[in-house]
Parts: sequence; C-alpha cells; structure tokens
Amino acid sequence: MYQQETFDMLKTHAIELLMLEINRYDWSDIKGISQQLKSPFTNTKRKKYKKELAHLLSSMDSQHIYHYTNQFDVNFLMFKFRKVEQVIILGPFLQRRPNEQQCQEMLQNVQIKLSRMNTLKQYLLKVPVCSYNQALKMTRLAMRYLKNKYHYDEVLTVDFNFHELPESHAENKAQYDYTLAQIQHRYDLENQMLVAIENGLIEDALQLYTQVTASVAGLQRVRDELLNQKYKSYLMNSLSRKAIERANVNLLTVDHISKRFATLIDEANTLEELEQIDKDLIYEYAMTAMKVKSLNYSPAISKTIQYIEMHLDQPILLEQLAENVSLAPAYLSRLFNKEVGQSISKYVLTLRLETARNLLKTTSMHIDEIAQYVGFNQQSYFTKCFRLHYGRTPSQYRKQYKSSL
Repeated sequence: MYQQETFDMLKTHAIELLMLEINRYDWSDIKGISQQLKSPFTNTKRKKYKKELAHLLSSMDSQHIYHYTNQFDVNFLMFKFRKVEQVIILGPFLQRRPNEQQCQEMLQNVQIKLSRMNTLKQYLLKVPVCSYNQALKMTRLAMRYLKNKYHYDEVLTVDFNFHELPESHAENKAQYDYTLAQIQHRYDLENQMLVAIENGLIEDALQLYTQVTASVAGLQRVRDELLNQKYKSYLMNSLSRKAIERANVNLLTVDHISKRFATLIDEANTLEELEQIDKDLIYEYAMTAMKVKSLNYSPAISKTIQYIEMHLDQPILLEQLAENVSLAPAYLSRLFNKEVGQSISKYVLTLRLETARNLLKTTSMHIDEIAQYVGFNQQSYFTKCFRLHYGRTPSQYRKQYKSSL
C-alpha cells in the first residue's frame, strides 16, 4: 500500500499550486465518490444514479486517466489504482468561468427553471478555474508517484450525464441545503484561520488561508478583478486585526500593522502583489500574536508552548517536549510549573478545551470533528472533560452561546 505521506504531499501540491482538490476513495465508496462528483442539481439518491456510477467505476481500467465533464462544464480527472482498490479524483475545476448568458443556457439545456440561477451561481463560484493541461499534469504526477507509471495512455472521456434528465434533478430543499453547506464550509475555514492567527500558529494560518482562497476563488463583488481582490484583502486585514486584538496585542501595534497593510493593498497594481500581501499580512499578524504570548516566559518554555500549540491534535508526551528544547524531562516539568503556574498536562488539557470552546462559538463544525481537531480521540472523553471545565456539554455550550447573540 502506498504511503500516506506521498498522497498528502500530492494533495498539498494540488491545493497550493492549482487550488484543486485531489481525493482517494475505495471502489465501494459510492457515497463518497458521489459527494465529490455531484452538483447541487444531482439526485444522488436515485437507484439509477448509484447503479450507473458503480458500472462506470467497474468498467474503468487502471491504465487510463478518465476525464468527466458534467452538464455545467465542471471537470474532473480520475484514475484507478487497482493495487489498493481505490479511485483517485482531481477536481472539480472550470476551464473558464461562464457569464450570465452561458449560465442561463446551461439551465435551459438541462430543463431547470431560471429561478434556480442563484443556486447554480453559488455552485460555480466555488469551483476554481484551472487549465486542462495543468490539471492533467497534476493527475499524471499523481499516477507517477502513486503507481510508478512513467508512460501515459490517452485520456478517455467519461459518458456519465444520464442524470441530466429533469426527473433526475435534486429537489429544491436538497439544492438549498447544498448551497448552504458550501457557504457554511467557507465560513468555518475562515474562522479556523482566525483562531490560528490569534494563537500565533503561523504555519496553520497560512495553510488555512490557502484553503479559504480556493473556496472563494470565483466570488466577485465588482466586475474589476483587481478591485475585487482588493476588497478581499481589505477584509482579510480587518478580520486579522480583530484576531490579534483578542490575543491582547498592544492596540498601538495592532493599529500600526493594520494601517501599513491597508496602504500596501491600496497601492498594489497586480493580483500577484495582492496575493503576496495577503500571505505577508497573515504571517505578520500571527507572528505578532506569537511574540506577545512568548514575552512572559523563558526561551525554553516559549518554545515548549509553541510546540504544544502546533501539535494540539496529536498525543503530546513530556519526553517529546523535553527533546525539543534539549532539557531533561523532569527539569522541564519543574521549570514549566514554575513559570506557567500549572503542570504541562493541565496546560495541554486547558488549551485543548479553550480552543474547542472557540471553535464551538465561531464555526459549525460537528462536535466529533472539534474533538479530533483539538486532540481528543474519543468524543465521550472530550464531552466529559468539557463539562467538568465549563459546567455544560459542548452542545449545551454552543446552544446557549447562540441564544445569547
């Protein structure tokens, strides 16, 4: 079986270089594959849909790359990995973003009412734009690293548009739920990024920024593309400013950083400049928050706290922490207790619960997702610890917080 690290590397390259998703599914995972391939108008519950998708997967050979384009010109590239009985899917992507008239024609061609235009727009705005050749190169790169395949057969076109028929369209509620879920996912990513900035987690913040950028790739407030990107950069500056205010950064420092980046955004003349400004902005805000958190501690304890924050979703052992700062475990434990005022284990637990509380307030992530995100393998144990710390369960806390708004 191929190493997880190899696929993770490919996944990172796809999102950072092309803003495209690449995922792998077991052949039998019809539900998972459907989720990636579907549009908001696809009725994935129909038996015919499931049967045809299963037939498509079984008929694919492992020598070719398959190109699927749905009824809205959204593209996917996929190939079979027979050794591990999986299918690898790159996409979705558009080769060009359609205008208003083209969107209308798409709806008319598949006999969907024009009143569903907003649903179609929300769907297409989320799909990144990428040239076919770039996407194909990335897919071939995946084949090369995962399957050690250095020669490539022709790309085959997938005929899988039987669900264009009106009776195959999803019902209105399903279309609405799909659109709402996409918007909510975008806000969740944004809030996770702001939590990372607030906690001084530079690498996490930049990684989440890449995902946020991909999720809003097509959203436009104005027709001028440069001006549209400036709106996004101004918003990023304002949100990041609020994030480090919560980290108790000196307000004069916050104001200085905010004004400097506002000027840089205003003076930018290209999309490439603005993209770099966004990354520099996130780096500086997160670095400032991290420095403020480090001021009260010795270098060894500051480095230990940074390690804990960066590995919060993983098991954290005293021996690992001690090795990271080249100190004996017993000495690090005593020093941490002296400077921070609590044991390492208690600090880790408190930080996990505080981070979870923040995510409960700012995202719609499921409780079990939050538990995993902050390092709890079992939701039941997470709930028990949360209740002991805050006097209520995570779901009760979220419900009470929302009712107080």
